[in-house]
Amino acid sequence: MSSFKSQTEQDIQSTQHMKVEVDINFPRFLEEFEKLEKREADLLLKTLSRIETMTWNDIYRSSSKTAGEKRGINYEPLDSSDRDQSIATIRVTLRFRARVCRDRRKMILISLHPDHDSAYTED
Repeated sequence: MSSFKSQTEQDIQSTQHMKVEVDINFPRFLEEFEKLEKREADLLLKTLSRIETMTWNDIYRSSSKTAGEKRGINYEPLDSSDRDQSIATIRVTLRFRARVCRDRRKMILISLHPDHDSAYTED
């Protein structure tokens, strides 16, 4: 087990400076995306395109500590004990946040939340 963990840690660290790949194939995300109005869907896709120009280091730096410092996608891990393996939220439009997780280079979009609070409290 420890060799698996070491390999996973090495894989993650080796991808910190590589461009993020966005994965939108999670079933719940796809269902919610299909229900968006065209304008909101276009804004979300624009954000996802921007994310694909970023590295994981860029993503982590987009996190803000105080409300007045919010910028960019504002990546916020829900469980700060392991940001590389936990679920986090990101701002995808002014109206929506999304739940995401990381799998090496990929950012997997899990769900969309027009009510920002539900992105943090949903089980």
